[in-house]
Amino acid sequence: MNGSPLAPMPVEQIVLPADLDGSRGRNRAVGRISQIAANNDLQAIHAWLARFIETKTTFDNYRKEAERLLLWSTLQLRKPLSSLTHEDFLVYQQFLLDPQPRERWVAGGGRKHPRDDPRWRPFYGPLSTASQRQAMIILNVMFSWLVDAGYLAGNPLSLSRHRARRAKPRITRYLDPDLWQELKSFIDSMPRETDRQSVETLSGYLTYGSIYISR
Repeated sequence: MNGSPLAPMPVEQIVLPADLDGSRGRNRAVGRISQIAANNDLQAIHAWLARFIETKTTFDNYRKEAERLLLWSTLQLRKPLSSLTHEDFLVYQQFLLDPQPRERWVAGGGRKHPRDDPRWRPFYGPLSTASQRQAMIILNVMFSWLVDAGYLAGNPLSLSRHRARRAKPRITRYLDPDLWQELKSFIDSMPRETDRQSVETLSGYLTYGSIYISR
């Protein structure tokens, strides 16, 4: 990587050494026909980002998260992005909440410097829990796409725990047995001498039952 290893740089300026560029990453898809021309992780990231070039806000957000992960992986962990494991991502999630060492990762005073400024840093301070969660969602999208493209063998983020939606508890109401028997006796005492009266008796069961259930 050009420049001091203590100074992260924008993804368009990065030059990775062979042992960190991912050309031999442990999670590379072997024996599959890749659908993109990328031979290393940096090229794969650019191929993914190219899909969003016409939507500036999306492109900037996606580039920011891919850039941060690539820099952390190669500078801090000293591993290619395509060698990251599920356990590595658990560490990265905690890193996002408080990027350390601060002088390496966080811009002075939390200021946003131009990308060609030597003072540029990938972070402006610790990420909130919501921002960290959003970052992982974006990275999951990227890794899933790289798997679909035949560049990666699998997506380590797919192993993350997802909170299952719990069905709302079903509320069941019932009458006390004595009260229900009293109600039945009352309805049974209704006249049934004609067809109409029989219908009214049946209607009584349904009406009283529905009134209670709808409470």
